[in-house]
Amino acid sequence: MLRKLLCAALLGSVLCQPGLSADEGRAAPRTPPRASSTKRVLWTIVGAGAGFGAGLFLGLNAFDDAIDSDRKVWTSALVGAAAGGVLGNLFSRDRGPSPQLRSITPPRASPEIRLEWRRSVDRDGLEERVRRIGRGR
Repeated sequence: MLRKLLCAALLGSVLCQPGLSADEGRAAPRTPPRASSTKRVLWTIVGAGAGFGAGLFLGLNAFDDAIDSDRKVWTSALVGAAAGGVLGNLFSRDRGPSPQLRSITPPRASPEIRLEWRRSVDRDGLEERVRRIGRGR
């Protein structure tokens, strides 16, 4: 019962805090976190979770029937989580701006393409040829 009351009091105090806009004093302008730092934290957490799962799986397969197997399994899971967190952090780090690709040859102007439609076949000669083909000749 005491836990429920403490939890309700803590929740109520968190929800009843005045907003930042209600503060009359001047606060320093807050800069939003960079997108890369948010991405990096996210990938660190994802890597730690994946490492924990992999360590737990490998620990259960390796130490299932051993003496003090629960310690060994938890240790392998925690080591896997640490390794996964480090790898997730390293894979998501900024590598700097990508270099600008420059062309060795200067850009060339595209040639103009002209299309002209001409009547190269006279109409009477074409009709005569079609009649001959139609007659089977």
